[in-house]
Amino acid sequence: MKEIEWIAVSNNDETFDDQFFYGVSTTLVFCRPSCHSKKPLRKHVSIFLTLAEAVDAGYRPCKRCRPEDLVYIDPGSHLVKQTIKIIEVHFAEPLKLKLLAEQLFVSPTYLQKVFTKEMKVSPTRYLVTTRMSKAKHLLQTTDLLIINIAQLVGYHNAAHFSTAFHQHVGLSPTQYRTKVQ
Repeated sequence: MKEIEWIAVSNNDETFDDQFFYGVSTTLVFCRPSCHSKKPLRKHVSIFLTLAEAVDAGYRPCKRCRPEDLVYIDPGSHLVKQTIKIIEVHFAEPLKLKLLAEQLFVSPTYLQKVFTKEMKVSPTRYLVTTRMSKAKHLLQTTDLLIINIAQLVGYHNAAHFSTAFHQHVGLSPTQYRTKVQ
């Protein structure tokens, strides 16, 4: 095994995923270099240039990174994309973390952890940002009353909406509308 291959395996380097697979002789499992399974001892690692080589050598595909799949989809990224899609479509509805997690068949704690790790904001914060973005658009492009905009973006109380808007934007909805027109 070349030093660069070992470094790729050790660092879970996804840039090497299309170049080789590595097998661990103690488990007879083979993985992509980006797999986040436990780091093996170097002496137990074999390098395979193709999937067929690994299978012919008696190794089975890892259940975590699924090297046999033609396109690897990180389960965390997939979960985040699904969450964003739900938020973008249902932002005006009362969305709580528990409800999002139930729709995605994961625990609220897991959803919070994965989403925050990838997006650098919580799902709740992302929801608020989405709502405020929609509210700013409506304030700029319509003459709707503030209460109507609040309801369209998921707030049933104009005072609560105004407070949230001011915290997010730094201006009240009325001040924002006046400033951008």
